[in-house]
Amino acid sequence: MNFKITILKQFEMKNITFFLAIIFLTVGYTAKAQTEAQKVEMCSKIAGQEATYVKDIIVDLPAAQGNEKIPSSKTTLILRKDNKYRVTICTDDDSPGKGYVQLFDNETMLGSSYNVSTGKEFKSFDFDCQKTGAYHFIIQFLEGKAGKAVVIISFLKKL
Repeated sequence: MNFKITILKQFEMKNITFFLAIIFLTVGYTAKAQTEAQKVEMCSKIAGQEATYVKDIIVDLPAAQGNEKIPSSKTTLILRKDNKYRVTICTDDDSPGKGYVQLFDNETMLGSSYNVSTGKEFKSFDFDCQKTGAYHFIIQFLEGKAGKAVVIISFLKKL
């Protein structure tokens, strides 16, 4: 009878351990998802009350190694003619690098949250869309450092 009780206790302990592991993993993923959602919400508020949320881009980039090209994230969106948009970037507080975002139409830069010649950084910049089409958002971190950031694209008004 002792043998049956021992086996039953081992089976119960394995099940309890398994269920606890599932609970801890689920809580970990839920907490991360909430954290990203909170970052998006906070960055949306920085865009301003007059801004209507369109899209968010969440980036987590590694540091550049040696002489390699600075890591970047590229996202392409269709923007509509005669609309004014706001592009806002929020770098995580614990991020080693300071993030910046650039807006391109093919090869032409149309806006940036960082001015290379002056070294000045901006939280947001506005863009008056002159033609409907694909626009590219490139996100990088200064000096090729690793970093995490959220970019919010918002609609402001019809032109």
